[in-house]
Amino acid sequence: MIRVWLTTAYYELVKYGRMKSVLVILIGLPLLLILLLGSAFDTDLKPAKVALYVADQGELSGSIGEFWNGEAIKPFVFVLKTDSGQEVEDYVTEGIADYGVYVPADFSQKVLAGEKAVWKTFSGRYAEKNVAADAVIGRYMAELNLKFAAMATLGTDAPVRIGNADARRQSLVAIGNLGNTEDRLFGETSAMQYYAAAYLIMFLLFSGMSAALALLGQKEDGTLRRLYAMPSSFRAAVFGVVTGAVMLACLQSLVVIVFTKYVYDVEWSGHYLAIAAVCLLTTAAGTGLAIIVASVAGTSKSTQTLFTILVTTMTFLSGGMMAGIQNMVGIASKLTINHWANISLRAIMSGSDAAAAWNAIGVLAAIAAVLSLIAIFRLPKVVMRHA
Repeated sequence: MIRVWLTTAYYELVKYGRMKSVLVILIGLPLLLILLLGSAFDTDLKPAKVALYVADQGELSGSIGEFWNGEAIKPFVFVLKTDSGQEVEDYVTEGIADYGVYVPADFSQKVLAGEKAVWKTFSGRYAEKNVAADAVIGRYMAELNLKFAAMATLGTDAPVRIGNADARRQSLVAIGNLGNTEDRLFGETSAMQYYAAAYLIMFLLFSGMSAALALLGQKEDGTLRRLYAMPSSFRAAVFGVVTGAVMLACLQSLVVIVFTKYVYDVEWSGHYLAIAAVCLLTTAAGTGLAIIVASVAGTSKSTQTLFTILVTTMTFLSGGMMAGIQNMVGIASKLTINHWANISLRAIMSGSDAAAAWNAIGVLAAIAAVLSLIAIFRLPKVVMRHA
């Protein structure tokens, strides 16, 4: 019995591996949607790539070098060192850098002489990167002007006193999001994390439909009837078909999570056992729901149409297509599989509330158990013509 079950499951997985269109839809499409929506709604400011050439070798060259190598500006700019001012301009023109800075050779001399001294800058194609780089340069110039003004007024030791005061003042500054985090559109997660969770869950449900369609297809072409007449376990063969779809969902989860982690830089956290539990429970719930729908619809085309409408509706109500819609529809969102799976995954990703994550996993487990139990009772309607 176990041998029949495992053999059937293995050949079902091999069959799915040969169906290129299925792999593209179940693995390629979610990765594409995650990239498009995650990038479109991503509000995190990436560091601007700044091409830099410092020709100045005067008294201020040391402070200029310390400034560009300092930890304070690394969240905002990434420095690309060049060998000439012309190379700085070329980097910006060709799109290698977002912004360019050329420090003239006479910068220190002019500053110490009290003359007007500026850095030559080259703006790139992205306005937000230009603003970030301008702000970083403006900070250095403002501090420099303040120190030399203090030297002229208070004496030559003034820069040290100003620097110490600066250090005390900067320790009181924190960078973060303005306003309550609960008011943010994606909660505690980034846009990329939000859509990675939403579309992983959506396509895991579609993987569950593969089991129902495989059973209906084998019933329609007479394969199940021939298996029923053979002196081997019919139930083992049927559950082998279902197991093959579950194995496909496991492979799908692994590819999506690994790809988004290392290519899209999505932070899934280190709680992979909890993530695996969510994926398995979602697959079980989706498979159970698909079998129930198949027992009512009766044919492959009707099942595919009804189940697609059902999963798309659940994804929409849970906020998978439009973030924040779940707050408008109220309790309707909580009646979907996606809602509890998404909540648990996002809580695991953010690491903010372990209790909320496990509560959502508990509800998801209950939903999966109920749907699986109903599916077992409805299974004869799917696999036998006159059940």
